[in-house]
Amino acid sequence: MTQRWNVQQDSLEILEMPFYWRLSNSVGTSKIPVRLPIRITARLEYDYLEFRPTDVEWQAINNAYQQNANIGFLNPESGQINTYGSSVNRFFLEVVETYAPEKTFEIGCGAGFSIQFLRAHGFKVIGIDPSEYSLEWSKRLGFELINDFFDEHLIYGKADLIFCNDVFEHVPQVDQFSKAVYKSLKQGGVFCFSTTNSTQSIALGDISMLEHQHVNMFTEASIYLLLANAGFSDISVKSGSYGNTFHVIARKKDSVIRKIESIKLASCKGFFERAYQKLTAFGDFYQKLGYSSHYYVPLRCIPYLATVGNFGDSDLYDSNMSWQGKYIDGYARPIKSLSDIEYVANGSFFIGSMTFHDEIKRTLIAHGYPEKSIHSVYTL
Repeated sequence: MTQRWNVQQDSLEILEMPFYWRLSNSVGTSKIPVRLPIRITARLEYDYLEFRPTDVEWQAINNAYQQNANIGFLNPESGQINTYGSSVNRFFLEVVETYAPEKTFEIGCGAGFSIQFLRAHGFKVIGIDPSEYSLEWSKRLGFELINDFFDEHLIYGKADLIFCNDVFEHVPQVDQFSKAVYKSLKQGGVFCFSTTNSTQSIALGDISMLEHQHVNMFTEASIYLLLANAGFSDISVKSGSYGNTFHVIARKKDSVIRKIESIKLASCKGFFERAYQKLTAFGDFYQKLGYSSHYYVPLRCIPYLATVGNFGDSDLYDSNMSWQGKYIDGYARPIKSLSDIEYVANGSFFIGSMTFHDEIKRTLIAHGYPEKSIHSVYTL
């Protein structure tokens, strides 16, 4: 089996991985590459991992957003409105009710799901998003949109509150982005956001978190370090109520910044050694069982499958029923769902998600699969 990955002391590269930016009804064709390399390095001064795309890869990512990318946006077709979306909106509503801002903006508002939710509760929010996707939804739902990339000069006057969901992990040079948000707020203004929590994956050397669109993978410490460096104080980082996320609140005010020394640091240190061990172990698993195994949670399994050159040889399963029968660009089989699970003697499953690992494992056992036939990042 040809090795399709490289790990160095300070970097990791997968030579080719599906670039999943949309769900389609067929394999189809696209002018956007269906597979791209992915490589990450560590920003140890902020304790997070960073994907550094080439110019060609950045162009592909930008083209995807311009051509109605539908992975990563909350909308009625995403299947996440009442789960992840509800959790995020409750968080934003609580913050807005607490601080009662007069001038509020959402960066990366996408389809305006949170804007519409807050409007229903009596609060006005102006969206900021450069995509055609967002422009289409702003016309459909009638919310105010600044159809451009955010920078510190974009907002006329200062904002009382700026929030964003699933943006912090997508922004290159996130330290500079944080400073731009800080400069756009009034004194006493609030910045709140939801973003991915990669602390556990980084600690284990797990690569299931890798996505071309997610250029940053954060630990809890990295959130404090980035925001404190930008000038924020009163920083609060808590776990979201659904999925593996951070809910973050920070303020622009003159006060004592929490001592960074009290936060566990350097969890990124040693990540590449740990990842080497996981990838070697997955290669061994794949040689023994992986050819015939099924894989649960496509976006979390695809990075591992890419390391062994599997771009459609195995069935992918997901609990999100809206994904059933859809194709991810770069992978040749449609996604299956819970209703497609049938027990096969000597069959096995690999669970790619740590967040929903226990729930998925119980589901597979209920369908007849013995515990010894269920594998995961934990068992590598």
